[in-house]
Amino acid sequence: MFNKELLKEMFYFTTNTKRTIKRGIIGFFAAIPYLILYQYVLSKVIDQYIPDKNVKMAVLLSFVLIAYIIIRFCLDLYMETERKIIYYDNDRQIKNKVFDSIQDADISELDKIQVGNLFNLTTTQSFESSQMFVWNVIGIFAVRLRSIVVISIIMLFINWKIALVVIGIFIVSYIILMPFYNKNMKTYKKLQYSIIDLQGKINEYIDSFSTTKTLRLEEINMNDIKSMLERAKNELIKSSKILGLHTALFALLTFGAVIATLIIGGNQIVLGIGVGSTIMLIVDYISDINNHMNSLLEHVHGVINKYNCFINVLTIVSIAKEKDEGTLSLEKIDSIEFENVTLSYDGVNTILDQINLKIDKRATIAIVGKSGAGKTSLVNLIPRFYNLTEGRILINGIDYTKYKLSELRKNISYVFQNPTILNMSIKENLMYGNENVSFQDVIKVCKEIGLNEKIESFTQGYDTIINAETDILSYGEKQLLSFARAILKNGSIVILDEVTSNLDLEFERNVMEANKAILKDKISFVIAHRINTVKDADLIILIENKKNVEMGKHEDLIQKHGYYYNLYMSKETTNS
Repeated sequence: MFNKELLKEMFYFTTNTKRTIKRGIIGFFAAIPYLILYQYVLSKVIDQYIPDKNVKMAVLLSFVLIAYIIIRFCLDLYMETERKIIYYDNDRQIKNKVFDSIQDADISELDKIQVGNLFNLTTTQSFESSQMFVWNVIGIFAVRLRSIVVISIIMLFINWKIALVVIGIFIVSYIILMPFYNKNMKTYKKLQYSIIDLQGKINEYIDSFSTTKTLRLEEINMNDIKSMLERAKNELIKSSKILGLHTALFALLTFGAVIATLIIGGNQIVLGIGVGSTIMLIVDYISDINNHMNSLLEHVHGVINKYNCFINVLTIVSIAKEKDEGTLSLEKIDSIEFENVTLSYDGVNTILDQINLKIDKRATIAIVGKSGAGKTSLVNLIPRFYNLTEGRILINGIDYTKYKLSELRKNISYVFQNPTILNMSIKENLMYGNENVSFQDVIKVCKEIGLNEKIESFTQGYDTIINAETDILSYGEKQLLSFARAILKNGSIVILDEVTSNLDLEFERNVMEANKAILKDKISFVIAHRINTVKDADLIILIENKKNVEMGKHEDLIQKHGYYYNLYMSKETTNS
């Protein structure tokens, strides 16, 4: 059921291994004196000192027990405090490792993981994983099994005949109930995966809420959710039934142990070889064993759950990292060349096929084509978001894999189709990742793209706190903020991925005017939704059938009456 190597890796996954062992040792030995003292004091007081009216010894032993209870209270306080400190710190370390792995992950591998699952991994599952050893494993070995063993030994000293019968009943119960336990573990694992899938799907539906409303997919989405909820419910009911049957059978066998104790003990009392207090103690111990066994079952459930959570966490921590074997620095990008570049995400379906392109001067390059033609895939190769399947890309005449990734990307400014707005002030949003930018630079760029006046109309101006859901800025204004942030980065290459597709004509003109003024000394790639916006580009590249089939200026391509002409005329007809 458990992989030993994986358990070992899990145990040493954080820096709290020694603290966990220390807590386990203290927890193991702390309660043993109490269990022994409790039996000894109680039997002596009830069987000897009270009948003999030896009040002094009864009081003395009572004070001994009280003193130990106070010591035990202090130990329990320390243990509980230490436990929480350890697993909160474990959680912090696990979250850091997960987040670091996501940051360093190969994007093509990260694309395969559902966003909702990533969110769940960095919250619930990392927290669950943090508690396995410091809570559940210690709970099993240092608390429950220890107590069961110590109680069984004490019972053997009290009355070995009754103890052997009781211990035998519990061993038999364990053997009988093991199949139920194994079956429940399988069911519980299915339940856990059902819940993870459900959380991931709900997160996706929330993120695509507007699209759902627009396409009227509410009923379809609700049916999907209902189906997943039904599956999770069925697994939960199945697990509850098995667990309920397990608990009921165990309770019945425990009751059988009590009956056996009363019969054997009662017979010994009748024969004059037993005392009532001893029988009471054994019945009390049977109740303790029952409680410890039930708690043991809960801890084992917890171990299974947290072990599976850790496996999921490990899939992210172990995800393939971006290959960065480059050693060269890159001060500035003067030219970029695609040589027979082919791209396939899965090794089966080709996205781009034999792309050839050379840009060796400052220019605005527009990339046009039908949806799904591979326009975004083409520009995503420039910052090395994905690895080439064939061919190579040259930066300043050198294979760009020779450059350090950090050096390459610091020279590239990228504006995505959907604006990225962080929960911070407007000024902090614009200066995010741009450590060498001054506030005056921020104001200058905002004036050039026509955003300064709107920002200064706010009471707090550039110190106004915003986020992705802020209503004080329109969608277009948020996109302009993303555009301004990219300009402030001052990269040699600027990539605009359909940034005007969701903007009205006024904002679109602002962006394109900013392109002319701000990007005149840069190599800029503009993926266009409206061809009208890129007619003035220095070079237009048409992607068709996974290839760059036409390149040139707008007028030249129109005169060819080829792919670009047909696409342009179809857009003109649609717009009219």
